[in-house]
Amino acid sequence: MMSVDDDRTENRYADRSRCSSQTAVSALTRVFNTSEACDYLRISRPTFLKLIATGRIRAQKLGKGWKVRNAELERFLLAGEATQQ
Repeated sequence: MMSVDDDRTENRYADRSRCSSQTAVSALTRVFNTSEACDYLRISRPTFLKLIATGRIRAQKLGKGWKVRNAELERFLLAGEATQQ
């Protein structure tokens, strides 16, 4: 028979592993607004908007601003497209 302390310890470890996996997922799915993306890429806002317009960066227009996923910015940087501007 499990004691109350064993039950709490088991749940605590289950919660901790769930939190670390959620942190990893949230890091992959972080969404940047226009100014955050510009800061991340170290480019100006007009350059960022041109990259979206030409399709080199995939982004979504939400309200008045643009939203782009961290994974998309990483893809852009790893593809070496940032140096071809």
